[in-house]
Amino acid sequence: MKNHLVKGTLILTGAGIITRMIGFGYRIFLTGTLGETGLGVYQMIFPVYSLCFTLYAAGIQTAVSQMVSHEPSESHAGIVKNGMILSLITALCLSGIVWNLSDHISVSFLGVRETAPLLRILAVIFPFCGITAVINGYFYGISNARIPAITQIIEQLFRVSLVMASAWFIIRGKMTASVAVLGLLAGEIASHIYNVKHLFSNIKFRAICKSKGKFRHLLALSLPLSGNKLVIAMLGSLESVLIPAMLVRYGYSGTDALAIFGILTGVVLPFIMFPGTLTNSLSVLLLPAIAQSEGRAQYDSVRRTTNTAIRYSILLGVLTSSLFLNYGREIGSFVFHSENAGKLLTALAFLCPFLYVTTTLSSVINGLGKTSITFLHNVIGLVLRILFLVFVTPEEGIYGYLLGLLLSQILTCLLNAVYLARTRGVHYFLMNQFVWPMIFFCCLFYLTKLAGDWLVSRSGQPVLSFIFLLPAGLIALLYLHYFRLFRWRDFAGQRQQGK
Repeated sequence: MKNHLVKGTLILTGAGIITRMIGFGYRIFLTGTLGETGLGVYQMIFPVYSLCFTLYAAGIQTAVSQMVSHEPSESHAGIVKNGMILSLITALCLSGIVWNLSDHISVSFLGVRETAPLLRILAVIFPFCGITAVINGYFYGISNARIPAITQIIEQLFRVSLVMASAWFIIRGKMTASVAVLGLLAGEIASHIYNVKHLFSNIKFRAICKSKGKFRHLLALSLPLSGNKLVIAMLGSLESVLIPAMLVRYGYSGTDALAIFGILTGVVLPFIMFPGTLTNSLSVLLLPAIAQSEGRAQYDSVRRTTNTAIRYSILLGVLTSSLFLNYGREIGSFVFHSENAGKLLTALAFLCPFLYVTTTLSSVINGLGKTSITFLHNVIGLVLRILFLVFVTPEEGIYGYLLGLLLSQILTCLLNAVYLARTRGVHYFLMNQFVWPMIFFCCLFYLTKLAGDWLVSRSGQPVLSFIFLLPAGLIALLYLHYFRLFRWRDFAGQRQQGK
């Protein structure tokens, strides 16, 4: 069982890295073709997408996965059938609502009239996305992570290929946000076809049609799951909608507010969270050991495993934070061709350690079976961000929101850390793992940046600003090795435990 989990995690991690890399390049492309304002309009539809997905897929997928993993194989057809029926009915209802009320939603909820045609395209996606989520839940339940992983990659490839082909050959570089949403639709249909094909190779179509399942059980299991996720989705959607509205109250024009929102949510935050793929992988790989140790009341093992995960999450956060502090503006200008992206990336550099550590701590707490604790802490963090949005952003602008984002992440991180310290005796070595590495890495990258800037001033080639990053990375690895902050045996030990 544990080997299946570790193997599945590695597969999903690989798929996550591939899809994020594709998505990263895609966002650079969208920034250049749509412009910052067009990207903002495109990003504004995702609060609606998030809310609807939570209702028609999120809880149902988890419920299907749990039921499939606990029920005998002869019951799987009925579980999948009932999951599809429930998801499809909910998705079709939401599609009708969003399609017919798109004009009202775009003005009254999102505050951007230009999103109305995008919402109508988005509404078509829901049924395909719901069925795909249920099928993915089935494959997760039978410990076959390969199919969902390939599904992610197919969705990304078809989406990006269609949009780029449209921009280059059909509309000759004049991209619109509608084409980007059509790319979403194409990706979902392609991944849907792939998923359905592999489902029918595992379960015959006739078996699904003739099967009977525990519909009430599925409904009873999915409703609480959807309820918790719906609260998070509603608060997150409210936050997204409020950002441009509060920026307008500060004094930005509607166009400028959308441009800042687009760069922040469509470029900067995904870029900051990209290294978190490694943190997510580390966290999930450690979960089997944590769950097993907790079940056997081996609390010393839980502490050791948790401390290992925390140490590497802190170090990754410190490394990326130091990098963005010194090179944020250069990355924004060179990679995204956006001065705003560079400013925001630099301003959010301190977010990295707390963001990555929070991910790890939440994963550990969930591994202990205390999902209600992480739910409560996440809600508290979201509420704090919304309060900063409403009361601080209209006075201080985007930096008022960024301050709220940082403080809420610190608060969530501290709440998780205190809970683990009180209940499992987890210790934190902040001076050795956070303070001294932060000082060393900041000084290291500052010196390399000075040297790079000197070369740029002499040659006039901006790319030379990054030339000393490779030797700086090697020096950073030597520092981690010398002070025993990075040890191969930590990972070797986890592999042995998984055997």
